[in-house]
Amino acid sequence: MLRRLLAVLLCRSGRPLSLDELAEALWEDSPPDGARSTLQVYVHRLRKVLGDSGRVVHNGAGYRIVVEAADVDAMRFEAAIARARSARGRGELEQAGGLLGEATALWRGRPYADIAGTGIIAGEIRRLEELRLLADQERLEIALDRGRHAQVVPELTDLADGHPYRERLLALLMLALYRSGRQADALEVFRRTRLRLSQELGVEPTRLLQRLHEAILRGDGRLLLIEADRLDGLCAASSV
Repeated sequence: MLRRLLAVLLCRSGRPLSLDELAEALWEDSPPDGARSTLQVYVHRLRKVLGDSGRVVHNGAGYRIVVEAADVDAMRFEAAIARARSARGRGELEQAGGLLGEATALWRGRPYADIAGTGIIAGEIRRLEELRLLADQERLEIALDRGRHAQVVPELTDLADGHPYRERLLALLMLALYRSGRQADALEVFRRTRLRLSQELGVEPTRLLQRLHEAILRGDGRLLLIEADRLDGLCAASSV
């Protein structure tokens, strides 16, 4: 219970949680009689385990944990992503790619893997995993923009296999294959995607994938030059 309490407090990144919110999170919507008193005991014990009574503080809004970015990998991860996006916005692609690599290197498995993922914790797991996927996507976009088409194909293939309905990853894989001189393989990605969507969901590929497929069929030279994060705009043009 102390580990779960710590996890719930960390999920809020230092923002306060009321006693009722904490009780609901700890006992999964079925707090026992006397839950508030028991929770106060847990907080006292957690402070002792952490060796610093100032780590978990209480005010009118509830309990919160006092942490800095250096204390928590998840906070370091988000800070590195923010710096990477700023660098990318300035056109500093090498620095941005390096920062995104540092961010994803902090991961050692699923967040809160040894804590039951319900309520607040489940929401935080989903949020962090989505950020991880977006960070990987942005890192691979940068690699494509730096001409490393063939090098990113294996990782993009693995990500696309793991997330077969993420059109952005599929589009990046098709682009990487095309730029690597593997036009037939890029078209095969589209064919398999179209078949899967038709059989499993009864829908067609998105407009992005359809337009990209058409551009690859024509050998549109702009696909060799366009920045990866602007692919949507290119494929929205009537001439592609």
